[in-house]
Amino acid sequence: MEALLIGFLPIGGKKEKAAFELLRHNAEEVLNVVKKFEELIIVEFSEQDTVKGEALGRKLSELETSADKGRRKFSAALQDGAFLPAFRGNLARLAEKLDDVADNAEEAMRAIMFREKIVHILARAEKKKKSAKVIREGLIKMAALATKTVEALKNAVIATTSDIDAANQKASEVEELEHESDILEQGLITDLYDNEKLLDPISVAQLKEIIYKIGDISDQAEDTSDMIPIVGYAFRP
Repeated sequence: MEALLIGFLPIGGKKEKAAFELLRHNAEEVLNVVKKFEELIIVEFSEQDTVKGEALGRKLSELETSADKGRRKFSAALQDGAFLPAFRGNLARLAEKLDDVADNAEEAMRAIMFREKIVHILARAEKKKKSAKVIREGLIKMAALATKTVEALKNAVIATTSDIDAANQKASEVEELEHESDILEQGLITDLYDNEKLLDPISVAQLKEIIYKIGDISDQAEDTSDMIPIVGYAFRP
C-alpha cells in the first residue's frame, strides 16, 4: 500500500522504479550538457580562449551523445514493459523533449564553433566603443539563465517520482525563467542593433543567430516542462 501512496509511482514495481532511475539520470545528463555549454560561453566570450572553447565543444558533444544513449535506455525500459501502456506514451514524449534540450545546447555550441572569428570581431568592436561589451556580457547572462532553467526542469522531473505538487511548482518555475530568458534575449537583440555600426553585416546576422539559439535552450526546457503536469495527472492516485 505504501507504494500506492507515492504520488508518481502508483504501481511501484521493480521495472517502474528502474525505469525512473534511468529518467532521473538522463535529466542529470541533460543538465550537464547545458552546464558545459555555459562553461564554453564563458571561455569563449569572457576569457576569449577559442582553443579551450574547441575542447569544451568536443566534450559537450560527448555529453550529448551520452544523454541520447540514456534516453534510448529509458525508451527500451518502457518497451520492456515498465508501466502500463496507457502511461508509456506521455513518458516517452517527456524523455524525447528532454533530449531535445541537450540537442539545442549542442546546436548552439556548433553555431559558435563554426563562427569562432566572432569572438575576435566583438573584441575589436569593444576597442572602438567600450559599451559594446554588453553583447558579450548578454551572451554570458543568457547561457547562465539557460542553465538555471534546465536545472529547474531537472528538479521537476526528479520531483515527479515523489511529489507531484512540487514537480508542478518546479515546472512553473521553468516557465518563469523562460520568460526571463525571452526578455533578456529581446534586450540583447536591441543591444546588438544599437552597436551594429561597429560590426560587419555578416557578423550581426551571425550574432543574432547565436542569441536565438541560446534562447532556444530555455524555450525547449519550458516546452518540456509542459509535460510534467500531464504525466503527473495520469499517475496521480
